[in-house]
Amino acid sequence: MPDDQLSDAAAIAAYQDVTLTELGSLFAELDFDLTDILEREARISDALDGVDSELDAVRARLAAMGVSVPAAIPMAEDVATAGGEARRRPRYDVPLVPAEADFDKLITLATVRLEQLGIDLTKDPLQQVIPGSEIARSLRAYSDEHGDISWDETDWVVVLGAGVLATLVDIVLVGIPRDTILRDGSKHAGSPITKWLNEKSPEIHKEFLKPLEKLAKVPYDANHTTATGGRVSMGPRNHRLKSLGHDPLLGFLYGVRDIMQASGTYIDKGKLVQVPTELDPVGLIEALLTQVRHLLSDVATPGGLPAPLFTLLQFSDFESPFIRTRGGVEVKATWVEISQYMYLNGYDLRHFFTMGITPAIVSVVIRGYWLLKSYGTGGSREQRQKEHVKLTSMLLLGHSIATSGTLLKTGVFYGMNPLALNYSQVLAMAPVTTAWFKEAIARDHRISHALEREWHELLDQSGGHPSTMGDQATGVITR
Repeated sequence: MPDDQLSDAAAIAAYQDVTLTELGSLFAELDFDLTDILEREARISDALDGVDSELDAVRARLAAMGVSVPAAIPMAEDVATAGGEARRRPRYDVPLVPAEADFDKLITLATVRLEQLGIDLTKDPLQQVIPGSEIARSLRAYSDEHGDISWDETDWVVVLGAGVLATLVDIVLVGIPRDTILRDGSKHAGSPITKWLNEKSPEIHKEFLKPLEKLAKVPYDANHTTATGGRVSMGPRNHRLKSLGHDPLLGFLYGVRDIMQASGTYIDKGKLVQVPTELDPVGLIEALLTQVRHLLSDVATPGGLPAPLFTLLQFSDFESPFIRTRGGVEVKATWVEISQYMYLNGYDLRHFFTMGITPAIVSVVIRGYWLLKSYGTGGSREQRQKEHVKLTSMLLLGHSIATSGTLLKTGVFYGMNPLALNYSQVLAMAPVTTAWFKEAIARDHRISHALEREWHELLDQSGGHPSTMGDQATGVITR
């Protein structure tokens, strides 16, 4: 609904609320039995009608006898109408109750009356005429039914603190995969956590994973251009980045399919290339087991595995915001070039685990606070479910701050070096954004259904019908 129509409706509702309040005050002044008074008035009226009839008869007889009889003198309480008839002035100043079907007339009537009462129509008129206690009671009832999703100061402090803490950890502990000299000549040390993982990898591979190499021969493991018949340009160091089967996520689609079909699927020059091999096709179960074994056998090797979905950057053969030197000249590098540079400089699955600390901090801090606050206030599981959209909004803001932090880290602290970009944090934005949209839409639907249900109940109580909703919406609003 447009804002102007919403404002008009609020003005009409406020006017009718004032009118009902005035009527209530007026009736409160009547401290007698209204039914008894009305019965007495009816009896007196009947008696007066009889007297009037007799007086009319007397006047007629006197007139027939030639006697001049003066006309009846109106009472002081009577007023003349346009037709010349006398109408009694009301004893009480009863406010006009709107019963117009014309919405524009209702707006005019409400606006004039509210201005006379000193109501500021530039603000919400309902909040000015409805008592604060009634507003508070309505808000409590609304929160009980639909959940309280408002933020207090502590909520803001926790969310901002989680985002800032994650950013500091990203700068200090995550950093970049390995020691690197930037374009300006400055040297930056690599992440101590990734360095520790790389140091432990040879021992883990030799002790646990090396035996899997004999059991995990796959058709998509060509490591040189000649192994693909010249169809894919690659070498031993970057062949895993060019093979979809080596992707920790996509590998369970393309890798399993390649094993079942005895072929290899690669990305070269932005296009998929499928290369047949001489291996024998196998069934689904054996293909899945082989895929798991092969990924485990590669994860702790010097080259490691690409980060999840990182292989897809091989399709992005367009300019990135990062600079590289080509032929002695600085130019914008493509995402294909940047992704290969990052992978060859240690940006693999092990560093992806290190980068995962940043989004994990945001989630742990905010979710932990959310649960502690709920338990501390005696909140039930049902209440937390109603207010889940608040949690998703807090997570969205916290991750947004952390994502802004990693962009700031990449651009300022590391001179636009792509190795400083926290890929885990960037990926985390997709699920938290989706979750917030999903919860917000679900909450809106729940509230809409509740309002519709209450509206139908009101119509049933008043003897109306949903089909007349539009007409009744312009009538008098009672409460």
